[in-house]
Amino acid sequence: MGDTWAADNRMKKCATCILPETYPGIEFNDEGVCSYCLTYKRARYRGEKELERLLESFRGKGRRYDCVLGISGGRDSSYALYYLVKKCNLRVLAYTADNGFVPEESKLNMKRITAKLNVDLIVERHRLLQDCIRHNFHSWLRRPSPAMIPMICCGCRLGMFRGLLRCAEKNRVPLVVLGAGTSIEANRFKETFLTRNRFGKLWSEERSKTISLALGLLYEIGRNPLYFLKPINGIVYMEEFFYFFNLETIRKLFYPHQTVLQLFQYVEWCEEEILSTVKKELDWVEPGGSTSTWRTDCRLGYLKNYLLKKSVGFTEKDDILSNMTREDMVTREEALRRAESENIVPEKIMTELFKEIEAKA
Repeated sequence: MGDTWAADNRMKKCATCILPETYPGIEFNDEGVCSYCLTYKRARYRGEKELERLLESFRGKGRRYDCVLGISGGRDSSYALYYLVKKCNLRVLAYTADNGFVPEESKLNMKRITAKLNVDLIVERHRLLQDCIRHNFHSWLRRPSPAMIPMICCGCRLGMFRGLLRCAEKNRVPLVVLGAGTSIEANRFKETFLTRNRFGKLWSEERSKTISLALGLLYEIGRNPLYFLKPINGIVYMEEFFYFFNLETIRKLFYPHQTVLQLFQYVEWCEEEILSTVKKELDWVEPGGSTSTWRTDCRLGYLKNYLLKKSVGFTEKDDILSNMTREDMVTREEALRRAESENIVPEKIMTELFKEIEAKA
């Protein structure tokens, strides 16, 4: 489990980024550059002036708070909280949904950072993920598919999104801010696995990505009906799918008086600045047992990356590091070195995680 992956050295990789030949939909030109690099559009940000103009319209609208921010104890959402409080001078209510797999370091980070910034923190425990995880994992093991690896932790995002919107409504806060989900960390392979399978191709992604994704998901479930044999899981799959891909539609239908804003659509995402700020200003602590500071706020991230590496030879980290090479944030050589170390899955963590999953209802 804790090995590096010898197969990587034999796998063809892009000459510009580090994506391998197993990445869905990838093609290489005569120079060995992949199709994703050739069609990549650099990240564009709406800018801090536009953000300030938008935030100004929400200042003082809430009784006690100007906005609700979803935090996880990870580096990006911690920085987002710092930015909103210190640079934007907003009255922020921090919200987190504990899915049952949040590392202790992340919980301590949230308590420490909110106290340091004098921000109120609401912690809600939801059981959606815990109720589904064992069945999800066993269903995947019955018929492993790379496209369904993200579904193993189904219920987590649903709990966070639903909780955020309800928290804002309950506290009469008109603005909800998301402090994660940058364009650089957009793992397009998750969508591509579904839109390029047999059913996903029946509907052109250009016509409607949501329909193409839904058809692709139905195909995967049709090949493995075990996913739906536990009714609660089937309901969670469908609801999370619509929340994830149609959050704005859900917001308009059920929470029409709220606005959802993604901070890193306006503020440039810079890993070096984010890490420097949260460590220096907020005493943010890196998680133990990992060489990566990305996606460390849930222990199931280790499981998903482990299964991805075993299944297709790459992980979410390879994807974001490839985007970072295209943005000239890191060199290809640096990305390769980081991927080699950051993709190592600690055996102790995996063993404990398997035992914990088996103990769930």
